[in-house]
Amino acid sequence: MALVEAGSITYEALDQLSMIEAIAGEWDSLLDRSPCNRAFSCSQWFIISCSLDRSLTPRVLVARREGEIAGVLPLVLHNDAGTATFATELSDYNDIVARENDEPIVAGLLHYAISHQDGYKRMVLSRLRSDSNCLRGAQALAHNFNHQLTGTTQYVQLPPTFEEYLNTRSKNFRKSLRRAQRNADECDLTIRELDPASFPPEDVAELFLSLNLDRWGADSYYHLPFPQSFVLKLLPRLFAEGRMRVFALIQGDKFLGLDLCMIGKNSLCTWNGGFLAGSERLSPGNLLIAAGIERAFALKLTEYDLLRGDESYKKRWAN
Repeated sequence: MALVEAGSITYEALDQLSMIEAIAGEWDSLLDRSPCNRAFSCSQWFIISCSLDRSLTPRVLVARREGEIAGVLPLVLHNDAGTATFATELSDYNDIVARENDEPIVAGLLHYAISHQDGYKRMVLSRLRSDSNCLRGAQALAHNFNHQLTGTTQYVQLPPTFEEYLNTRSKNFRKSLRRAQRNADECDLTIRELDPASFPPEDVAELFLSLNLDRWGADSYYHLPFPQSFVLKLLPRLFAEGRMRVFALIQGDKFLGLDLCMIGKNSLCTWNGGFLAGSERLSPGNLLIAAGIERAFALKLTEYDLLRGDESYKKRWAN
């Protein structure tokens, strides 16, 4: 599509994956200077989603200021519904990739999306954080957006120390966690954060799938073809690029459990994982979450995010 100029800012829509791949480096460089989640909003999350689901037509809206990319609104078209949305249900947070508080860019991209509806009649922008660029842009634009709260996430707002956090939990919670940690010591279990320099990135997805499927079997979402192909292609990239941290529960040289944490600007986001069904008595989930929270403290982050879902275990950890 031809460029549209608005002062020093130009806008264009990219509808070919080859065009989007050509800007992937600039996209991710801007992402790393934005408030957006470093994994969910990265270029490869979008590109791999579209390459695997041919029912989606990419429509990435790009804003440039003085020739440099200053904003990316990564949409796809659902041709049968006349709707533009973010790309995949596997992302917990979506957003416009732009620097924080760059209201001219985020509002301008939303205005461009509304005024150049080529192939769609409406936009559905879902899974937005309350502090997202998208919502700030809508407020700056003062447009009559329909805004409906349809779900919540559970998270831990981190106090100064792990001990202070534990003191906010119930006595039974602290007791059960100490028991799990004692059992781990007695069984020679260790939790290690995997390093892409020493653990092959291409092995991460296979390890995740093996543990997740062992735990859930045919009930696992990752038993389905699309999500399985998605993680096989994406997870090695995220791990190698440092957009995802991986925590493993190990006994000797055997992996018992795994937790995949996506990187936010100021948070670790526990996205998915799995463990051997026979190790459930050792509380692998609790051990891995506790290790992730301790790592978040060590990194001086402000949140440990349990993401979507109202599972009871999340409520025990969230504050």
